[in-house]
Amino acid sequence: MKFRDPENCATLEEIRCEIDKIDEHIVLLFAERHKYVEAIVRFKDDENAIIAEDRKQSVIRQRREWAEKNGLNADIFEQIYRLLIESNIKHEMELLKLKKKK
Repeated sequence: MKFRDPENCATLEEIRCEIDKIDEHIVLLFAERHKYVEAIVRFKDDENAIIAEDRKQSVIRQRREWAEKNGLNADIFEQIYRLLIESNIKHEMELLKLKKKK
């Protein structure tokens, strides 16, 4: 997806349009990420494997670093990823229950 440079936007509406396009792209990427979250349950057999605390902390630490490197608020991105990962864990737990019923 191609985005117009912010400097090339001549109106408030053009900027808002670009923000909307970026947000839609972000949501599509989260949807794609979600497919992998669902697929990973094939390789996990218990709650500890789903929670994977070491992996969770590593992911959060790395996303903080990526945010900082790109001039973003690392605390906010840590919160975003903590929320995302907790949501993923909950969903994986539900999928694990279904998997064990089969």
